[in-house]
Amino acid sequence: MKRKVYIISTLFYAIIIFILSSLPKLPSVEKPGFDKIEHAIEYSILGFLALGCFTNRSKLKIVIFVIIICFLYGFLDEIHQYFVPGREFSVFDVLANSIGSLLGVSINLKFYKKGNKIKK
Repeated sequence: MKRKVYIISTLFYAIIIFILSSLPKLPSVEKPGFDKIEHAIEYSILGFLALGCFTNRSKLKIVIFVIIICFLYGFLDEIHQYFVPGREFSVFDVLANSIGSLLGVSINLKFYKKGNKIKK
């Protein structure tokens, strides 16, 4: 049951990311670099949820798979934003997305009750 909740939550959250990325960026006064923190937080949630979709998340192959999937989703999201008015593709956003995904996966591993040890 818990796995199903993670799967539904992950899909729902990925759709929300896509929808928000489809909106034109509103002009605002931002502090430089603050959007990278937003990206990292956004993708840490995605990484946390995505790893929760797997019952044996302490396996190294699964952890690497989830990190790659989150990276690809962030990369494709940036490509998608290139075609949205007022948005642009940013390598630094991809980097922030990746760091956030790693953070979310790490947090999930930390709180995974069956142990933190990654097995090969």
